[in-house]
Amino acid sequence: MDFKVILALLALYLGWGSTYLAIAVALEHFPPFMLAGIRFFLAGSIFFGWCLLQRIKIPPDKDILKICLAGFFLLFLGSGSVIWVSQFLSTGIIAIIWASLPVWLVVMDRNNWKFYLPNFKLIAGLIIGFFGVLILFWDKTSNNGTFRELIMAIGGVLCFSIGSLYSKYVSFKNNILMVVAIQMIFVGVLAIATSICIGEDMPTSTNISFTKSALGLAYLIIIGSLVAYSAYVWLLKVLPPIVVGTYTYINPAVAVFLGWWFLKEDVTNQKIVALTLIFIGTLIVNIYKSKTQKL
Repeated sequence: MDFKVILALLALYLGWGSTYLAIAVALEHFPPFMLAGIRFFLAGSIFFGWCLLQRIKIPPDKDILKICLAGFFLLFLGSGSVIWVSQFLSTGIIAIIWASLPVWLVVMDRNNWKFYLPNFKLIAGLIIGFFGVLILFWDKTSNNGTFRELIMAIGGVLCFSIGSLYSKYVSFKNNILMVVAIQMIFVGVLAIATSICIGEDMPTSTNISFTKSALGLAYLIIIGSLVAYSAYVWLLKVLPPIVVGTYTYINPAVAVFLGWWFLKEDVTNQKIVALTLIFIGTLIVNIYKSKTQKL
């Protein structure tokens, strides 16, 4: 791998892995829907402006509707759920739950079940990964509030899986950055409208704590949405998807470490066991899913 590939992988590993910390910091002053709205709208506007400078055509109306529907599941319900549940769950737990994404993509991809189901090693990976998710619920059943937020976090991953599969089977014949720009702008407007409708208060403080939250928001826009996502799109063109997908192994470890270092979150045996099982299950799923798709 050349130097550019290494830098792009580091941007993906560290960029997306550290967004969980940035969200937690930004939520100290920004309400969740307003935070999501500002993040996606500004990032989408930057992408859209770049596309216009490159004279990339705007998709027709029928494609825009499909693009926005995918964005609704991917960004509003999927990525947006991360921001909402970050009010209640630690960054480590959220990151571990999202590490199970490749497992859910296989479970929900009904069109390929006939290829996946006979693969016993892949099924074993699914079971191991799913058991890792269950570990996170082990001591939460007596706390209805925490249990509810865990369910919401899992729901966000499922919605992201739905959006991913919809995008896969309803292919967009448009420039990928233009697609992302439209999705982000749409979701940004939707999130801001939701924030206004439910009466979220826009922060007005100018103290050091607010400055820290504003820097967290800026980090989400620049590193999380622009740098890391651009690296992700570029890496998919130059590396096999299974190599790019290794971010699902690294991000939880980065999030757990940063949450422990900066937010003083506990690194419990429960988290370590869950992360290990999901890591192993995801690794098996990615390896044998790739082999199955080559048959």
